Amino acid sequence: MSITINGKILSPDICTEPGAFDGIKRICKVVSGDFEAVTGEKPCVCEVTAPVAGSIFACTLGHSEYLDGGDFEDKFALSALRGKREVYELAFIDDTLFVIGSDKRGTIYGLFRLSELIGVSPLVFWGDARPEFNPSPEIMLDEPFISKEPSVEYRGFFINDEWPAFGNWTLSRYGGVNAKAYEDIFIFLLRLKGNYMWPAMWNSSFSDDGPGLENAILADKLGVVMGASHHEPMCRAGVEWQRIYEQYGESNAWSFLSNRDAITKFWKDGILRNKDFENIITIGMRGENDSVLLPENATLADNINVVKEAILAQHELMRENLNPDLSKVNRMLAIYKEVEDFYYGDETCEGLKDWDELKDVTFLLCDDNFGCTRGLPEPENANHPGGFGMYYHFDYHGGPISYEWQNTNRLSKTREQMVAAYKRGVRKLWIVNVGDLKGVEYPLCFFMDLAYDYDRWSGVGSAGRYLSHFIDSTWGKRLSTEVRKDMFELIEGCSRLAAARKPETMHPGIFSPFAFRESERIHERCRKLDSMCDRMLEVLREDCIPAYKSIFYYQFKAILNVILMNLEAGFNDFYASRGSLYANVYIPMVKMRVTNDHRLIDDFHAFMDGKWNHMMDSAHTGFNDWDDKNWSYPVLKEFIPVHGPKICVGFRGSDKFHLGAHWQDSGPLENSDLCGTRVKEVIIDIDCRGDVPFTFKPVCDSSRLNLSYNPVTVSPTHPRESITVTLKNDDFAGYFEANITIEVSFANGEKTTSSLLVKADTSVYDLTDLPAQTALEECGYIVIPAESFTSFTGVNEAKFVKDEYLGRMGSAIRIMPVTDELRTASEFPSVTYSLFALSDGDYTVALFFLPRNP
Repeated sequence: MSITINGKILSPDICTEPGAFDGIKRICKVVSGDFEAVTGEKPCVCEVTAPVAGSIFACTLGHSEYLDGGDFEDKFALSALRGKREVYELAFIDDTLFVIGSDKRGTIYGLFRLSELIGVSPLVFWGDARPEFNPSPEIMLDEPFISKEPSVEYRGFFINDEWPAFGNWTLSRYGGVNAKAYEDIFIFLLRLKGNYMWPAMWNSSFSDDGPGLENAILADKLGVVMGASHHEPMCRAGVEWQRIYEQYGESNAWSFLSNRDAITKFWKDGILRNKDFENIITIGMRGENDSVLLPENATLADNINVVKEAILAQHELMRENLNPDLSKVNRMLAIYKEVEDFYYGDETCEGLKDWDELKDVTFLLCDDNFGCTRGLPEPENANHPGGFGMYYHFDYHGGPISYEWQNTNRLSKTREQMVAAYKRGVRKLWIVNVGDLKGVEYPLCFFMDLAYDYDRWSGVGSAGRYLSHFIDSTWGKRLSTEVRKDMFELIEGCSRLAAARKPETMHPGIFSPFAFRESERIHERCRKLDSMCDRMLEVLREDCIPAYKSIFYYQFKAILNVILMNLEAGFNDFYASRGSLYANVYIPMVKMRVTNDHRLIDDFHAFMDGKWNHMMDSAHTGFNDWDDKNWSYPVLKEFIPVHGPKICVGFRGSDKFHLGAHWQDSGPLENSDLCGTRVKEVIIDIDCRGDVPFTFKPVCDSSRLNLSYNPVTVSPTHPRESITVTLKNDDFAGYFEANITIEVSFANGEKTTSSLLVKADTSVYDLTDLPAQTALEECGYIVIPAESFTSFTGVNEAKFVKDEYLGRMGSAIRIMPVTDELRTASEFPSVTYSLFALSDGDYTVALFFLPRNP
């Protein structure tokens, strides 16, 4: 193997000292494999007592006989490393590439940085991102590179809700959620420059399933700090108590009131078992299985008191068995669900946030389980000695609705929320629930990069910049400019649709099959993106396809398929409800979508020789509540034709319809879509309801309209024909109405008619003195995109700015920067919009806000 560093060609071994951390030696082997993936040759990993010219030499400040035994302060700029967390230096000196860490994780991050420099993505395993083959990669280090200190101290993810997908995957691949599985997971975490993790816990005990302590030993060896979820205190997994409670007493009650002694012994054994490893110990107490602790009739004070008693007992155990000085023991209290009430208290009792016993405990705040932060530190609490953390969700199992299948999280939302948290002092710990882990690689990479380098990725618009960065880091320079542009459009477009409505809660009534033809527009957008998904497979290089299929292809195809399935089921229901045989056209379409759903899962499970088998086992649409036990595909309706000559006529985009001439008719169907400038055509649908075929002819009393249609027979086997109505290009400017009569002749000799009224306005308005962003009234509505303000007023440095990709369909606006002074200011930033109304009168204003903590 050869590598060019600063113009010099080397064939380097990867070297460590005999006394180096075992974890660093293990990562050297991983990086050696990365070099092999790029060059085709695997460098030797060896131990030396001093650097060897032409090698890569990895060492750790304070844990290196070579570094600590000599005067290298100026040679390596060691002062920039001393006392820093997880910082590394890359320096090419004396024909040796030095990787020097300020601590164990710093050295590991430095080694993985080498992998990135030769084109290996952090997603090389988890996203099947194959690096581009290069027999002699080049690294340029014009001067020693010193990495930054991570912005957030502890950064990681939580594998949760892991059955059936992740659990069955680990069983088939590794034999269980054991050390073999965690090695791949820990390496992924470290490649993402993370350092903290909550392990899988639904049916797993991290410290028992390694087998034994092997999971915990491996985490400590690799420098991964282990924690446990919000309801797993004192290094104990949630499933452990019911498995072994008989070792501590006769009762299996998880009650600190009735079973204090047994639970205390259980906790003591937990911290004794894990005391030799680096942990952040979860404290407090919740009910079993993520439930409340006391009965519903218990008061807030009752709950707070029992939590306080549990924490006092936990602290005493830690003083006796870990360290008499509790400030030296890393502890965390999760302010999640009902614990939030205990944290704040109320007028009847003081909350936990002001309790002196917790002054040096990290308070882990939370989002609302759907990506919107709840409480953030107030200015008076921002300097809490224990610091603040954030528990965020890319996956959730619970009420009101679970979502555990694929990524439905937008980077723009995560950025906006986590930036707000960071600015308010949430900088000690960030952890995100990633469910099965597979499927959320894209937002997870962003979350971890934001936590590591806040300054780089926190700015407004950084979501778009990050997507470009993600594409480049995954595929490098192998995508042409055009393919890269299409990939950006595909990822952004599909991510927006997935976030608009989570697939688990999708049903046929989500999008309107008639109002403003919403379902048609969404259907068209989904089909366009679906075609782009397939076209990408045709234009990507062969070595780029595995990452695309692993990270995005299945995810987008499957989500789009679920949306299309429900749109088509919605059309089926809508047309069946008006008695149109056209409803039946959608039955085979929906059934095809169901077949596609099964096929896409099977194809993904077979992908990469079954590497990800079972990872898509989760139910993923038609949920009726938080659990998937009664999920279903959409219910379809087959309309049986009425015996006799029957029609159904209506304007597309309206829920009103006409069944032919009848003595009870109240008047013609009306349409005013042509009164605006956006709508260029009106469509009239003529549907069959009965078993007698018919022909039709439209008659219009206005010469200003074009009517286009196919004069073919409508029948039960051809249940619809349509008439397209457009404006003629004449010189008329103004409002007019046109009557259209549909004359219908049935095969049995009977006839009927249907009357329709089209309203149009071709008036030309003088807008020359209005701003370019002026919103015009269309069909009774004035729609103003948030970013289309015509002027703004700032207060000091604060002003409204456009935040791309954050709005429902376009961009949102927000105040930047948000300062504490704004909270008590008498003047505020403002924006001004310009609009053009067609008539005087009262207009109802509707403002659409994102559900955010203000």
